Amino acid sequence: MACAALVGMSCPKVLRLLVPLSMIFLFLYLSSLKLPDPSLHECVKDGKPCAQEENEVIPKHDIKQTEGPDPLRGDASYLQVVESSLKNCKGKIFQIGKMLQSFHSCVTTDQEVLLEHYLEAWRELIKFMDSMGTVFTFISHETVTKINILQNYLNGKNGRSYRTVRSMIKFELENGVVNFKELPSNKVPSGCRTLLRMHRALKWLEVFLYNVGTNPGQDKTSELCAEAYHKTLAHHHSWFIRQVAEVAFLALPPLEEMYKVVCVRDHDEARVVLLTTVDSIVKVYNLTQELYTQNHMLDLP
Repeated sequence: MACAALVGMSCPKVLRLLVPLSMIFLFLYLSSLKLPDPSLHECVKDGKPCAQEENEVIPKHDIKQTEGPDPLRGDASYLQVVESSLKNCKGKIFQIGKMLQSFHSCVTTDQEVLLEHYLEAWRELIKFMDSMGTVFTFISHETVTKINILQNYLNGKNGRSYRTVRSMIKFELENGVVNFKELPSNKVPSGCRTLLRMHRALKWLEVFLYNVGTNPGQDKTSELCAEAYHKTLAHHHSWFIRQVAEVAFLALPPLEEMYKVVCVRDHDEARVVLLTTVDSIVKVYNLTQELYTQNHMLDLP
């Protein structure tokens, strides 16, 4: 009685709504606490890289474009996509052109990753996640906290040492800031630990965007996101978390709605915009992954 009076519907209907939503929130909460690390290899199986013949994820050198600019052909194409995206998304909170600009600006000519631009790119990425609905809400909230931690390091007395990912790693290792054991609950995470969590989440979103960009519309958005999850994080999760994830992805909007989010009319336009964006994300991800690998920091608790 109280249940129906509170929400204006019968208890069974409320329960049918609350059960899947509760599973979604539980999955996102657990995932945001400690996202596992995907390997430099795009495909993993039982926690190890797949054999060459099994690797079916993101064939980056097998992308063909029949019309329009090649999304992997250089700055001229990149500038064209940015200009078009900013024009088409004018007035919207999320503008994929701004996100693309931010990720592109992360990497300097000498292959350094600028932390300020990295955080700005994530701020734009959060707008994208929020536009996709509740399924990404917990991850975006957790990421805002991590952005604030890193921004505080950038604005602090040692801010110069946090200018790039490389300089941050060097400074924190030399000054004993990095904690290679479980982090005490009353201690602020190091910059390296904080960035690593964002770095891990970035791989999942990168593969998701790639899947949408290369799918001509036969599959559902939920299926494309689930596939990205299976190829990046699922191998590191328990059976229970994987089942909860399957339910969570069902809340994603259809492809047509996602096309509206990225301000394109159809798959042909989406392919160019999304693959150009993915290319910029991949460059940032790979450079960051290499630095963490070199410094044996991929498993920071």
